[in-house]
Amino acid sequence: MYRDWKWQDGDFLLSPRGDAALAEGMEVLRQDLLARLVSPRGSHWAFPLEGSDLLDYVGAPLDDLTRTEVLQEAERTLLEDPRVLEAWGEWTEGGLRLTARLTEEALSLLLPWPLEVTRG
Repeated sequence: MYRDWKWQDGDFLLSPRGDAALAEGMEVLRQDLLARLVSPRGSHWAFPLEGSDLLDYVGAPLDDLTRTEVLQEAERTLLEDPRVLEAWGEWTEGGLRLTARLTEEALSLLLPWPLEVTRG
């Protein structure tokens, strides 16, 4: 299973003993994708092509055009991650809901094994 530093509110999360807390499995992917979505494109020195343009929409009127553009930008940003095969979103009462279909390689690293997967 894959592990990485655990983030909370943009900073490393520490355990009560002061050790670095770790994220595991799907939580790693969730925080990686969230970081892509909220980071301005080009803001990371080592990965200048990563990030999104979603911050451009902060303060914009939430009309149909803005909703469509935000949805497309979020889906495009998720699809840039090599672990994501498909991405789609929808607007709900709670906001934008994003869903992603992952590669089998990503699933093998992120999920505990043995695991029975039904393919359909």
